[in-house]
Amino acid sequence: MNPQVSIVTPVYKVESYIAECVQSVINQDYDNIEFILVDDCGGDNSIHIAEELLAGSTKSGFSYKILRHEYNRGVSAARNTAMHDATGDYIFCLDSDDRLMAECISKLAKKAVNDDADIVMCGHQSEAEALNRGGFMNAPISIIEGRNSILNALCDQWFNVAPWCKLLKRSFILQNKLFFLEGIINEDNLWTFQLCLAAHKISFLKEDLYFYRYNKSSIMSDSKQLVILNSNKIILQNFLNEIIHIASLWNNISIYKIYMRQLILYYTMLIKYGRTDDLQKFVRELGKYKYCSEYFSFWKSEVATYYRMWNIAFLLPSFLRIFYIKAIVCAQEKVTS
Repeated sequence: MNPQVSIVTPVYKVESYIAECVQSVINQDYDNIEFILVDDCGGDNSIHIAEELLAGSTKSGFSYKILRHEYNRGVSAARNTAMHDATGDYIFCLDSDDRLMAECISKLAKKAVNDDADIVMCGHQSEAEALNRGGFMNAPISIIEGRNSILNALCDQWFNVAPWCKLLKRSFILQNKLFFLEGIINEDNLWTFQLCLAAHKISFLKEDLYFYRYNKSSIMSDSKQLVILNSNKIILQNFLNEIIHIASLWNNISIYKIYMRQLILYYTMLIKYGRTDDLQKFVRELGKYKYCSEYFSFWKSEVATYYRMWNIAFLLPSFLRIFYIKAIVCAQEKVTS
């Protein structure tokens, strides 16, 4: 018998897309699917459209559950609710404004079983505004094993950091407590980083089995400065906490690069939004940490010049560091504009 796959889908204000999403799950050429939808209180007709379609399905080997939040808690909480309730051997995250190719689950499940992989990733299709969003699956090989190799692949952007396009062993999620951090946006970066820290083996299926749609009304298009900044600060702090917890990670140059990219992104946002006070406070907070890595040096030849220029900030007193960070961000914007 095929292993059971639990597909988890938060539902929030997707009236225009939910029917296509749900139908794509019903149409899967796989006979052991548990479909879990979480009504996250969008206030529209989305969950009712889904219920009508699912109630009319007579497909063998297909079951579904609709879980309901008492109030809107966000996409991370909705995914967590579904994952905690799931009973399948594998879990797959499907966004409610996207859809699956008919053979998506069957091909991913077969690959997962054959390779005994913690995670199997596939490619995706998109169109219009979504074409340059979400990243791409560029893995040059079909299997990768070991923490350092997996982190190198993450650093080299072999795959996107979105939760979709990934089939995961449920036991792997539960044993490592790989749930989404709630109350923030752009949670994908942190979650995928944590996946890569915990995984022993990842397999890649070089087929586009998922259709990604960019929904302007989704949380990804929220432009509120405070929410964005607070979320990125929390993500950055969690990145650092994960690395400090496993000090040997600093020996991997990819860890240094991954951390620095997150740090530079946050610095850039603070300056872009004119949050000088927050920048000063954050620089003082960072000064409390000890960076036990040889890569935080201007003289390390393995480190690209771009990163070495940023390393100078760690060597300066706090009051000078602020001016240096502003200068390098402004210089970077001039080069890219």
